[in-house]
Amino acid sequence: MAMMSEMMSETSASKPPDPTPEMTYLAISLVAAWTCGLLFLAGRALNFVRLVYNHLAPGKNYWRTRDFFRFYFLSFRFLTDASAIDPACLTEAGRQYQERAIRNDRIMLAWALSGFALFPWASSYLMAS
Repeated sequence: MAMMSEMMSETSASKPPDPTPEMTYLAISLVAAWTCGLLFLAGRALNFVRLVYNHLAPGKNYWRTRDFFRFYFLSFRFLTDASAIDPACLTEAGRQYQERAIRNDRIMLAWALSGFALFPWASSYLMAS
């Protein structure tokens, strides 16, 4: 019995303390902040698309002919549906919302791409703990 308690004290004494617990908390905080920011930008994008569709000019066809079938075929686009609407088919307020929606989409794309640099950095600290 005495030998077992000796071994337990040796193993616990030989184990070094975690050198960077603060960095783990920092990594988790940054990932959480990035995720919240992405959710905020996605919500803004949906709101701007809703506002663009609410400000269509009456009696006009708002689909561009080249974008008519883009929902049915696999086409990769960085922007949302706000860029698919012809600006001539929108009211003045609709054109302003369309510009804001496109700008928000570009910010959201940059934010998402920045996460590709954040996650490998954060995962190195999370895997070490």
